[in-house]
Amino acid sequence: MRTSFASSFRQINDNIAKPRILYVITRAEHGGAQMHVLKLALSLRSEFEVEVATGEEGFLTKACRQSGIPVHVISSLQREIRPLKDARACWALYRLVRRVCPDLIHGHTFKAGFLGRIVARTLNIPSVYTLHSWLFGTAATPTRWSIFAGPCEWLGALCCQRVVTISNEGEGLLRKYLKGAASKIVTIRNGIPDCGERKCANDNDGVVRVIMVARFTKVKEFDILLRAFAATPASTTLQLVGDGPTRSGCETLVRELGLVHRVQFLGSRDDVPSLLAKSDIFVLASKYEMSPISILEAMRAGLPTIASNVGGVKEVLGDAGILVPAGSVDCLSKALTDLVGNTDLRIRMGQAARLRFEQHYDFRRQLALTSSLYKEVLLGASRCLAEPVGVNVPGYFGRSGSVILGRKPQMSIWQPQEQARKFRGPVC
Repeated sequence: MRTSFASSFRQINDNIAKPRILYVITRAEHGGAQMHVLKLALSLRSEFEVEVATGEEGFLTKACRQSGIPVHVISSLQREIRPLKDARACWALYRLVRRVCPDLIHGHTFKAGFLGRIVARTLNIPSVYTLHSWLFGTAATPTRWSIFAGPCEWLGALCCQRVVTISNEGEGLLRKYLKGAASKIVTIRNGIPDCGERKCANDNDGVVRVIMVARFTKVKEFDILLRAFAATPASTTLQLVGDGPTRSGCETLVRELGLVHRVQFLGSRDDVPSLLAKSDIFVLASKYEMSPISILEAMRAGLPTIASNVGGVKEVLGDAGILVPAGSVDCLSKALTDLVGNTDLRIRMGQAARLRFEQHYDFRRQLALTSSLYKEVLLGASRCLAEPVGVNVPGYFGRSGSVILGRKPQMSIWQPQEQARKFRGPVC
């Protein structure tokens, strides 16, 4: 009897379609937002069908394919603002969504997040957007981007069900710029899975190893770090992990400062946890950050951290690191020199960082909150399901309330029990 019941339950469960989530992100480079999307997609597959759309091949597409996650590349989806290409990207995304038939679209980064929400609104599909950074109005962003950013974010907020921020800093920015959409703002702080790679005692060779993990962009102050590092003892080494457009200029600066034998450029790496565990000090010199994944990785490894006091960095580090003003060579140099020369201080700060990670940045918390958010939005959309009038294309009334083409209807846990009402407006 028990075997028969279990078999029946499995058969019923097999017929229930998991809600389908389409993640949309502009670039596939090895960055914090891409790691965020990858971890969510990998971890939520037990509850949802997940697919990823992006504008290029790269780290994210490779990692997804290796894990069996469907990937869609929209070549016209680019970071730069170019109206004609952006229109093509919007149309390509529209066609992709009609083909993939997601129940929910989760947009990441500015361009993909904006276009994804517009397409979702057009097709009456619920959507969520995560704000990873806000560089508009800074030297890192062209003026024309800053002019359009506020209105676009406001319009995007009107088109989606929730806007997710990863820090209190981000929440403050959203409440400032998204007037009238405050009820849609949700804060889910970043987290990363724990791992066994911990700071270990290096060989007693007298070498102190400093490391920075970041993309080489105008936002990151690699030049400030290199000038500050030049004042540290000759027994100190520096590893720079990452790649990007400003790397060649930094390599030139290293030669000018006579640091060729002390500084290593490692490029993009997949073994960052191992590199951190073999290091003694982590540094993040930057003009702006929201909630940097690299600092969380350093805290997880039990590394003492020096970081620029910008954006949400103080919120992440708390008292478990040293904060210095952005752009200050002298302050960063002093902080480095103090840590390099004080082993006990490095150990205490590393232990405090590890404890803070365990208490506040366990990935399981972020995962549970994100899963709950998806279910809340999907259930809300189901309650608002309504039958569209005047649709002249073949299809069926889909799980998210949109007209879905080319997909066989399945039983779904999100479909309302009552008969759909007449269409009276967009999904609420």
